[in-house]
This record gives sequence, structure tokens and C-alpha cells, in this order.
Amino acid sequence: MDLSLATARFTILAFSGLLIMAAASDCRNLTVPNRFSVALVALYPSFVIASGGTVDWLNGLIFASAAFFVGFILFALRLCGGADVKLFAAVTLWAGPSLMFPMVLCTTIAGGLLAVALWFRHRLLRAATPTSAFFVKSDPDFIKQPMPYGVAIAAGGLYVALQLLIST
Repeated sequence: MDLSLATARFTILAFSGLLIMAAASDCRNLTVPNRFSVALVALYPSFVIASGGTVDWLNGLIFASAAFFVGFILFALRLCGGADVKLFAAVTLWAGPSLMFPMVLCTTIAGGLLAVALWFRHRLLRAATPTSAFFVKSDPDFIKQPMPYGVAIAAGGLYVALQLLIST
């Protein structure tokens, strides 16, 4: 294994580690500190250089900018959190045009599974016994509860990391 291949794989593993730390932070505090998104973006040039020109970095940058712009609008409309927008844009940079659709699909599926898990946890906490969880009336304010969507974004990012590791 040559040095550039080892460096590319190391940066992908560092990318994965940062995603896991961002997801853990979102689970604990319902926030993703900016340092994770900044570190993901700062790590990207190392991956591009180590990959030897096989990465479509310019279109990746365009897609990430578009994702940030759309996310900013959603944030202004109070439909998502600012930290989620930054994390999603950073992951989009790594995904580029070739992995954008599968990454969004994986993130969406993970977000749906997370929502169902949080809903079921809410029902279990309100139920007298676990078997009565399906018969408990939900709290109408549950829908307004924040969700650690950074976990779903990290799942999409880990899919990207896996695909990048396979292709290097």
C-alpha cells in the first residue's frame, strides 16, 4: 500500500470518527458543535490530494454550497437546526455528485427510523406497562420535541465513508 492510498483511507476513517462524535454530541445535548462541521470541511482537501485527482472536488463544492443554501432557507423558516444544516453541507462536500442521492436517501431513512424510535420511546414512557404502549394516548406536544437529526446525517455520512473506502 502506498502512502497516498494510506492517507486517503486514514482521512476517510477520520471523517467517520468525526461523524460519530457529532452524532454522539447531538444525542447528548441536541446540538452539534461547529468544530465538527469545520473539521469535516478542513479534512476534505487532504482526502482530495491523497486521492490523486480522482475526486470531483469542484462539483462537490458546488453541491455542498447548494445544500448549505437550501438548508439556510429551511433554517430561516424554522424547519431545521443550524447545526444540522452545517453538518449536512459538510457531508455533502464529501459525497459529491456521485454519492449525493444515496446519501440523502440513507439520511432520510435513518431520520425516519429515528423518529419512529423516539415516538415509540415516548409511548413506552407514558404507558403503565410495555404491552399497553400502543393504547396510550400521545402527548400532542410530542410533535414539537426536538430530534437529534445529526444522528441521521451521520448515518448518511457513514454510508459515504463506506463507499469511499470501497472505491479507494
